[in-house]
Amino acid sequence: MKCRGGFPVSIISCWLSVVLLVTTLAACSPPQAVDLLPSATATETPVPVLPSPTGRATPTLPRTPTTIPLSPTPVIPTATAFPQSVQTLRREPPLGTFFFYWYNCPQQECDVRQLLAVPPGWLTPLPGDPDPRDGFSYSSYNYDWYEQELRTMAATGIDMVFPVSWGNHPHPWFRNDRLDLLVQANGVLEQPLAIGMFLDTTAQQGMYQEFLGKGYRFGPDVPRLPLSDPRSGYFFYNLHIRDFFSRVPREMWATIDGRPIIITYTALCCDNLELSGTLWRAVKEAFQADFGVEPWLILEETWLNPQALAPPPGLPDSAQVADGVYRWGTALLGPYTGELRGFKVSSVGPGFDNSRIPWVREPRIQPRDEPPGGGWVEPGAFLRASLAAIPRDTDLVLIETWNEWPENTAVAPAAYTDREGRLLPPDFYLQIIREWRAHFTPLP
Repeated sequence: MKCRGGFPVSIISCWLSVVLLVTTLAACSPPQAVDLLPSATATETPVPVLPSPTGRATPTLPRTPTTIPLSPTPVIPTATAFPQSVQTLRREPPLGTFFFYWYNCPQQECDVRQLLAVPPGWLTPLPGDPDPRDGFSYSSYNYDWYEQELRTMAATGIDMVFPVSWGNHPHPWFRNDRLDLLVQANGVLEQPLAIGMFLDTTAQQGMYQEFLGKGYRFGPDVPRLPLSDPRSGYFFYNLHIRDFFSRVPREMWATIDGRPIIITYTALCCDNLELSGTLWRAVKEAFQADFGVEPWLILEETWLNPQALAPPPGLPDSAQVADGVYRWGTALLGPYTGELRGFKVSSVGPGFDNSRIPWVREPRIQPRDEPPGGGWVEPGAFLRASLAAIPRDTDLVLIETWNEWPENTAVAPAAYTDREGRLLPPDFYLQIIREWRAHFTPLP
């Protein structure tokens, strides 16, 4: 088919057909140019929408599932095993956090010299781990680590967990099958957390480079994935999103109006952002075809930059396709609330310091004891002030992060100190979150 201005004449059909590749193609062979059935042949299922008395989007939490039994071999739940859950809506906004499960201490990626605060299990056996056969430290291979982290989140008042996801990749840690342990651990909680997806788009850059035969590479000096390549949707949906939601049972999905939540990382992975609306529309339609429901897509604000909002004639821009917007980097830059069509997402963090990471060219630091914009200096001042800035009518609150240790944005229990080097209680930052939650008064 001829192209005009560098774009295919029927680019929407091309995108849709790419992301709706048959299962055997995704599982057995790399993406390739093949003739596919037109996307119009896919059967669409109406999106279930829960009624909202206020007319606003309303998050729902999962009901308690049947306990998933533990076994030496991880249980792989299917996405169609459970019915969509419905529960009484909560007045206060759900509280979510980004969960990093890419550690395997002390064997891999566990250089304590990069950390300002060391969590339990990083250097020594995880306290209270009853079964050393599945690992005994701060490790994505350790079932007991997942259960301890999730229980601590729940006790803090966190409702939703967003595991960082790279899909499958050459690295030995936090691959997709590690999600099975997270699901198992979540299943034994009295009130399981809702699980959404944090789609780390860094992976798409690595996938594309590997597909081109250049190795799994990513970063500012590596060519980006061009969205003008009609195979781009394959790397987002077929190789990444679909498997994530196939491994998390439906009744554990974190949802807005019954639609599972996907939160993306930045658009630094990709070029041709004027086609980002077309990409995300194709992803949502492919998800609808496979799971019978359209995801609730929350884009990082770089996906809504001027280029992304200026698509070729006849194509959607990213703001038309997204359901929400947020900002990554609030642990460094301060609190932020993004709003898109009346849906508000507030994100906050405790501070930032990546100065100990050896490959960082220009380290950045935001002390934890200094509030955004200046003010009274005291332990936890940055997080306290950030939480206090959350508007009463926000719809979702995100903590950045639960446990990104090298960048010092974690709030999980650890050996924190104040600026004088004196030890703080291990759950110091969790107490700040609990206090905010206890006193936060949402709009009726």
